[in-house]
Amino acid sequence: MVRLMLRSLGLCWEAQVSIPLVGRVDFVVEKWLIIECDSKTHHSSWDAQREDRRRDRAAAAAGYLTLRFIAEEILYKPDSVRAAIAGLKTRLLR
Repeated sequence: MVRLMLRSLGLCWEAQVSIPLVGRVDFVVEKWLIIECDSKTHHSSWDAQREDRRRDRAAAAAGYLTLRFIAEEILYKPDSVRAAIAGLKTRLLR
């Protein structure tokens, strides 16, 4: 669903990109925005959340902004997810 949102917004993106010191991310949009789609299964433990924050800091140090969505937001509130991405679109296209 996120792929369709990005496409409908006319944004350039790559899926499953490996970034040094960060690891594999779900999407890199316009070469500077990371979008992560988190599920309860893989991101609910304290250790997993700590690792997510470490990765976000490493991404920021490398010049990326990370936007995280949880699966239920993507599935049940897609308009709010799309609005969040669209809100950054002007920044993305500079």
